[in-house]
Amino acid sequence: MSMTFDPYKVSADAVSKADDVIMTNPTALKELEEYWASLPFTNGVPHRKDIDPVALGGLLEDSFVLERIAPGVARIRVAGRNIAKLIGIEARGLSLTAVMLPEARADMAKYLETAFTTPSIVEIPLVGPHAMGQPKLQGKILLLPLRDTLGRVSRILGVLVMSGRRGLGGRRFAISPDAEVRVKTVVGLHVIQGGQTNTRHPTFLVPDHEKAEDKPALRLVVSNV
Repeated sequence: MSMTFDPYKVSADAVSKADDVIMTNPTALKELEEYWASLPFTNGVPHRKDIDPVALGGLLEDSFVLERIAPGVARIRVAGRNIAKLIGIEARGLSLTAVMLPEARADMAKYLETAFTTPSIVEIPLVGPHAMGQPKLQGKILLLPLRDTLGRVSRILGVLVMSGRRGLGGRRFAISPDAEVRVKTVVGLHVIQGGQTNTRHPTFLVPDHEKAEDKPALRLVVSNV
């Protein structure tokens, strides 16, 4: 019995397999932390309004911004497309703990509070456990504290990176027991004085309106220091 070669079916299968592979930027955590550390600081923590989406470039696809709404609870205000693809639903509006497995949510809430209230940089190793139709995934999440327009540490800039195959459906994560959580308390690195900062580069300001949209509108401000 002869078999007919169907190029359209092969192409569709190849696309399906490619979409199933999650291989996010392996240097994204380091790059985002370096960008965060380059921003003007007030008592060790930069402001949400100083985040420049253009400067983030390819990091946007794996990044997110959180808003603290209660102790241990933070809502995702904006998130990159890779995150929605990974968890299988639109991430905006979800609590961050909703992307964790039930047994990991209390620990994630604890680390969120540490990031907000200490404040601290928190880097957490994650695992997407093997299940029916879902191969094991491994990755990390990085939490970087930010100040809002009132000066409160109520925002977090973060990134979620994973490698492996997503498999069927959206994925949820546990905290990996095979690596340590990194917690680094921030200190006053670049204190703003007299309305100026020590940055020598243009800063694109993104107004942090207290509303659901959180849509970026850019304004160029150049420091002459």
